[in-house]
Amino acid sequence: MKILAIETSCDDTGIAILEYGKTGQPKISADLISSQTKIHAPWGGVVPMLAKREHQRNLVPLLIKALKKSALLKTKSLKLKTKNQKPKTLGSILEREPELLKKLLPLLKKYQKPDINYIAVTVGPGLEPALWVGINFARALSYFWEIPIIPINHIEGHLCANFADGEVSAYYKLLFPAISLVVSGGHTQLILIKSVGRYKIIGETRDDAAGEAFDKVAKMLNLGYPGGPIISELAISYKLKAISSKFSLPRPMINSGDFDFSFSGLKTAVLYALQKMTPAQIKKQTPAIAAEFQQAVIDVLTAKAISTAKKYKAKTIMLAGGVASNQSLRQALAEKAKESDIAFSVPDAHLCTDNAAMIGLAAFYNLKISRAKKADWRALKAQANLRVS
Repeated sequence: MKILAIETSCDDTGIAILEYGKTGQPKISADLISSQTKIHAPWGGVVPMLAKREHQRNLVPLLIKALKKSALLKTKSLKLKTKNQKPKTLGSILEREPELLKKLLPLLKKYQKPDINYIAVTVGPGLEPALWVGINFARALSYFWEIPIIPINHIEGHLCANFADGEVSAYYKLLFPAISLVVSGGHTQLILIKSVGRYKIIGETRDDAAGEAFDKVAKMLNLGYPGGPIISELAISYKLKAISSKFSLPRPMINSGDFDFSFSGLKTAVLYALQKMTPAQIKKQTPAIAAEFQQAVIDVLTAKAISTAKKYKAKTIMLAGGVASNQSLRQALAEKAKESDIAFSVPDAHLCTDNAAMIGLAAFYNLKISRAKKADWRALKAQANLRVS
């Protein structure tokens, strides 16, 4: 079985092809990402219409590369007949993506239908203009190639990135129930996983997500965008130098008794501290501020994840989402889980940030347990606020 996966929920364009043999072991034969970070950096965040434009430009070139890499790109022996109505319908499907249509038609005319069984595409949550590009691309391919579509929740994709290395059904009794800490740009959630496809949100942020807080604090410190990698690098460098500092920040809601988060107050605490400093003092203290801010976020995230896992008697704690690539967070949560005698799982760093491979993984495992919902290309829609439970 082969799955073509498409991801355009935010500012990364992703195309992946996954193959599954009789053993059930997933093989990611192609996983390509086109980042838009440099395009959005001058704005200090993602601009939805710019993201939409770049997705239109990137999807077809990435698809061609992925098909080539997977040995699935074969030239047609006959040209498309002029009386065929498919190009006309494609124009209707991609009416709002004219540049994408312009790039797609030559591909469809030149190459054969690839040996693909399913098309998996992110339908939400995310930025609606960005989501629609990937969805309409999937609709066009599904219609033209007559391949069924499986709509995928982006957050479930992050959860399933933890299952990239093996056959999950063989480890159900060892893995589940599990608690997943999802930490991405727009989400900070604690999700109870009873099994693949059965999720319940136990706690989430009441305001800023952790990733958003990283970006906003980085902006205050004039560190650029995105803020997470820059703050992490400064924090590691600061700790390696073993410099002591009196700079301290609160750990919001760490003892609140529930499983929710709030990072707006932490962001405000940084702002108030900076207002009391001169520009020279801020420059000198920036590494210390970055280290303390990151540690405050990590302390809250790990404490909440461990307490949730204990409450629900979880066998595994899973870390997921873009911020899960933060080495300090990975290490801290792994250590706390070990102390509590709870198994710990986190995907390889390249599968933490937005990617299409995780969308394909989610499609496969939902197919495996017969929970996948195949959608008619005519009915597929973007769901910007989609939730996993």
